[in-house]
Amino acid sequence: MAKEYSKLADALFSSTNSTRLQRDSIALAEEKQLSVNHLLMIDKLARQLNARGAAWKLRAELIAYNGTLEEVKAYGQQRIKELIGEKPKEPGVRLSRSKNGMRTLSITDTQRSITDFEKTLAANITDEDKPRSAALLEAFWNHVNGNGGVIEPKYRPVIAIGLEESAEIFSGAGSETNVGVSDGTTMTGAEIVNLAMSGALGDKLYAGLFHPTAGPVNLYEARFASPKQRILATAENLVCPWPDCGVPADRCQVHHIDAHKNGGQTNPSNLTMLCKYHNGVNDDGDPGTPGAQKRKNKRGRMRRHRGKVRLQTPGGKLVGNTHELSTMGAMDLI
Repeated sequence: MAKEYSKLADALFSSTNSTRLQRDSIALAEEKQLSVNHLLMIDKLARQLNARGAAWKLRAELIAYNGTLEEVKAYGQQRIKELIGEKPKEPGVRLSRSKNGMRTLSITDTQRSITDFEKTLAANITDEDKPRSAALLEAFWNHVNGNGGVIEPKYRPVIAIGLEESAEIFSGAGSETNVGVSDGTTMTGAEIVNLAMSGALGDKLYAGLFHPTAGPVNLYEARFASPKQRILATAENLVCPWPDCGVPADRCQVHHIDAHKNGGQTNPSNLTMLCKYHNGVNDDGDPGTPGAQKRKNKRGRMRRHRGKVRLQTPGGKLVGNTHELSTMGAMDLI
């Protein structure tokens, strides 16, 4: 611990190019009576920045930030990510040590390679009632033992592209344009053109029409969504729109925002994609038996607000998903 204290003293009191920041920050730390552990944590974060003056700028920012040690640490870690970015993962296969008779195999590769392999395993699941992880494991070993290959995907997944962007991409001018895909990945314009040239996009391309405030445009009176409506709902939400959920739309179920049993229509504007779990816990707003106490809203429900699908919490707050692909769907392209 003495070595840590010595490092902290050097960082705080050694000569620096940021003399004013150093002086003001030390004075503020004394005024706020920050603990040594608090300052050690701040210094450890600041040392990760190598650019000239960057370390003292972050020290000053974190010393001024009001919060508990844990809150300041979380904020500092977020600032580090913003300033230097997350370290890219290295492709490879990693194996854990054995523990209680079990080991973990971890494979890191491009999102396209891993997603195509996931689709291969999913296509060979034999027991739909098993938890997905267990079913995929069984399919994995069947695949390995059977010397199978990876499927060549024919892209029924929805690729969300705005009209202007699609014109650029297919004219060859939008090779670096990044778009979202309903299997949970992203693609560049160049990748889309290559897939189209190879026939992987199939022989038909569909265009969906979306209104800026009403959402998908169409009308249908059946109980179950048509394939066309599923495509529209998928194009709008490439991942489950429930906050913090990352299940791709390709693995989601079509959900009636206003429940069909309560009179909700099977219109595109009343449909969205929800993963199986969140489709199950969503409060459908069942009025219950007349005269009986109304059932309490426990988890919240999906609502369309200003054209976009959001979770309405039991307290009435509207919350959107922050997943990368949640801002790449059709309603964010208009």
